[in-house]
Parts: sequence; structure tokens; C-alpha cells
Amino acid sequence: MTEAEKIARILLAEPKWRVVCHVKPDGDTLGCGSALVSAGKKLGRDVIWGGVDPLPPLYAFLPHSGEYRAGASATDDGRCVIAVDVSARDRGVPGLEPRISIDHHESNERFGAEVNWIEPHAAATGEMIYAVVLALGCALDADIAEALYVSIATDCGWFKFSNTTADTMRVAAELIRAGAVPATLDERLHFNDTPAKLHLWGRCMARVRPVGARAALSWITRDDFRETGALESDTEGLINMLTHMKGADVTVMVSEIKDCLRCSVRSRGPVSAQAIAAKWNGGGHRYAAGCKIHLPLEEG
Repeated sequence: MTEAEKIARILLAEPKWRVVCHVKPDGDTLGCGSALVSAGKKLGRDVIWGGVDPLPPLYAFLPHSGEYRAGASATDDGRCVIAVDVSARDRGVPGLEPRISIDHHESNERFGAEVNWIEPHAAATGEMIYAVVLALGCALDADIAEALYVSIATDCGWFKFSNTTADTMRVAAELIRAGAVPATLDERLHFNDTPAKLHLWGRCMARVRPVGARAALSWITRDDFRETGALESDTEGLINMLTHMKGADVTVMVSEIKDCLRCSVRSRGPVSAQAIAAKWNGGGHRYAAGCKIHLPLEEG
């Protein structure tokens, strides 16, 4: 029995599900959540979903986005709790114990009470949710296909990152056959930026600095968010633009938020972004990771 089949067996025995997304939700966790809500409802299950942070406006087009509960209570209400793309306990809903954890981060803490399906070779957790949906016996429809395509495409750089595999492309092809329209989804995600977001990105790009011969650094301050009117979620994807700097094998972007610094790390070649982030108790993937540092920006 595959991991997807084990998870499907548990879910089919449960009438009520709760899907948990990670803090600062991105396309992968939200696409997974949306797809599971769609699949569960098709199977007659009572499904709710959410996470600590709000759903970014960029992803408001996803099916069931209006049902997403931000700042969700830790009370499970007897539901089967499924964490999707959540690599650590403190990145889910504090106090809520998932029965099932489905994730592709190598650094996952394996905190699921019953099943921990961790597949670091998957380009996105969406690839794994695709397998779960099929194991549930749920036919793919346009809603599920759209959500999973967003999940996968956003986490593999629209099929250009090194984590893109033949399996990734095969799954994407099946999602297109089921109703996902790549051109439409690309337009929704890449041609909807607000002036505030563009101004924020401009400030960050203007600060890019080389660090030594093979690294680059930039940062965003709390004043940048306040003065531009941009949201914290508007930083998604910005680190990938910084990686375009010639010769930079390591790129770091620091965002000053609330009581800490949130650092995004990207690398290529022999350098591990995950190893760099781990020095500050962070985690992620070999070439894409992050961490939080509890220091003022001047010291961080």
C-alpha cells in the first residue's frame, strides 16, 4: 500500500476534515488546501481549511478561497487534521496536532500523529496531493486541477527550477487535461501586481549588494511596508528576482517584520541554502530555504 493509499483510507473513514496551511501561505500550501477541500466536498465530507496568516489577495481566485479561515482556532472539533506543505510544528496552527502530515521539505519535523508522508524529491507538495486525490477515487475536475497546477507551478518556478522532474511534467499534463489553463493561471499570478507591491520590489532591488565574490544581499524594512502600503505577502517571489544577479551562488533577502527578521535564502551549485538557514534554526530545501532571526535589522 502506498503512502497516498494509506492517507486515503484514513480520510475515507472520516466524515469531517480540517486542512491546515503553513504560516505566510504560498501557492503550494494554498493550492494543496484548495484541492483537498474540493475533493472532500465531492466525496460528501465536511471540510474546513485555514491557517494562522490570511490568504494573500493574489490567491483569492482559488476555489474555496472565501472559506479559508485565518487565525484558525486550535480546537480540532473532532475533525481529521491534515497539514499540507507544513515543514515544522510551529509553522502550522499552534496547539493543533495534525493526524496526517503531507510535505516535500527535507527538513520536515515529522510531527503527524499517525502518518508522515515526506517526499523531498517531489517538486511540490501538490504532486503528492494529486496522488492522494486519485487514491481517494475522486475524479479530477477543473477546480482540483486548477488548484494543484498552481501548487506545482509556483513551487518549481513554472517548471524551470532544478526540482522539476519528468513526473512533475506528467502530473502537470494530467491537470491540463482535467481543466487547468496555464495561460489563465499565469495571467492571474503574474499580471495582477499592485502599484504598492511594485514600489516595494523597487526599493528592494535598488538595495541589492554583492557580498564577497559569490553572494548577494538585499532587505526590506518595516518603513518600506508602511510607506508603500504593500502587504507582507507581496514579498512572495521577490527573492527569485534577486537570484538573477550575475555570479551570485547565494542570495539572501531580509524582511523586517514585527519582532524579527525573516530571511529567504536561495543557492545554486554546491552551496546548500538549507544548511545556511539551519544555522538559525530554519529549514527548507537544498536550494531554497528560510529562517527567522530575532535581532534588529542593524545587527542581523
